[in-house]
Amino acid sequence: MDERLLPLHRRLFRRIRRTPTSATVAHVLAHGRARGGDWRDDWRGYAQWGRPGDGTGGRDDVRANGPTTVPLPDREPFVTSASQLTARPILTARDVTDWGRADFVADPFLFLGDDLHLFVEVCNYDRTPEAAIGHATSPDGGRTWEYDRVVLAGDRHLSYPYAFSWDGEHYLLPEVGGRTGTAVWLFRADAFPYRWRRVACLVSPPHNTDDHVLFRWGGRWWLLVGDQTRGSLYAYYSDRLDASEWTAHEANPVVSGRPEGSRPAGRPVVFEDRILLFLQDCTSHYGHQVRAYEITHLSPTAYRDREHLASPALAPRRERAWAAGRTHHIDPWYVGDGWLCAVDGDVSDRLRRVTDDRWSVGLAFLPTPRGSEGSP
Repeated sequence: MDERLLPLHRRLFRRIRRTPTSATVAHVLAHGRARGGDWRDDWRGYAQWGRPGDGTGGRDDVRANGPTTVPLPDREPFVTSASQLTARPILTARDVTDWGRADFVADPFLFLGDDLHLFVEVCNYDRTPEAAIGHATSPDGGRTWEYDRVVLAGDRHLSYPYAFSWDGEHYLLPEVGGRTGTAVWLFRADAFPYRWRRVACLVSPPHNTDDHVLFRWGGRWWLLVGDQTRGSLYAYYSDRLDASEWTAHEANPVVSGRPEGSRPAGRPVVFEDRILLFLQDCTSHYGHQVRAYEITHLSPTAYRDREHLASPALAPRRERAWAAGRTHHIDPWYVGDGWLCAVDGDVSDRLRRVTDDRWSVGLAFLPTPRGSEGSP
């Protein structure tokens, strides 16, 4: 970056104190208590890909921190207006205190258990490797957020910290290696959220591993891995979560030549009859917006998806300066009367060409009408 631009950059991206910045987000958090219950009653169990259940149906639901009575709504988590986004980011590069002069934070994944956790990529281009996994918490039920520390770093680029729990254990499935990554590694917490141990290499394929998603469907674990250079999406499956070298789908790549929808862009949502998959649209440039696809058939031998009629699920919003240029990630959690989503955004195209990547993290709240829930 041209040193003459630094004063301007620091003014534009000055530290923002985290106060209630969105009336809608503040409302849902307050409303959870107004109903007479704790927000934990609604949020416990949603580190997931669908509605928690007893595992006896046609699909094995992921049980995270325990059972919940809150069913998923029929309405999907699509951000359709700027008013659904926080007016300002909840986390920026200026909040990072232990990774040097960070350039950006991105790829947010929430974990809503007894406490509120947020995992993000923390990037500083002056470091080698440049990216690690950072952690933030909210001391007041989600109204404000505080950066904590880097919780996972290594000798390779780490980003996209896909956080979830299974069978009483906490896991992290980050992207490893960045643009040169060719493996997907699973980490398990020895002491959540600070100490992580690598437990398995799920796949080490002959293609790039540009972000991924993990979920259960049809009694199996499924892993979808993007390769942005080819515009391709690859599928792998396993009976065990911590198995090494999962089985490749018979039709890999299950998607090819589709730059508008091949690189995963956040946690999917598993419904009874389909999987809602979020993919980056990289047609014009990297990370322009997030498109939504419905996987309508998934087995070891077949894969079919279609773009949702209401896609994109997340697009740049000029009314929100922090997300006016690009938006490439969404992590949706159903909280009882709406979707709470962690998203990231970059500044406008004009400024991005001057200051390079300046991603930051915000929230979106998408209320759902009463009676829109499906059956438990």
